[in-house]
Amino acid sequence: MQLNQIKLRRFLRWMHIIFGLMIMCYIYSPFNQVVWFQLLMKWFVVPLITLSGIWIWKFYFINDVLKIK
Repeated sequence: MQLNQIKLRRFLRWMHIIFGLMIMCYIYSPFNQVVWFQLLMKWFVVPLITLSGIWIWKFYFINDVLKIK
């Protein structure tokens, strides 16, 4: 595993954790009543957390397909 892949995997992991915390804030805080926060969660955070989770899960396969070294 090269240093590039280590940094990429670390970045994906932290991005996944931060967006997961944002979803937790959306569920457990009064921000779920704010329209712009709802749109942010629906159109930005949920798709990104889904893509980052799939990328972390299938890291080596996706890197082979994208030719990331």
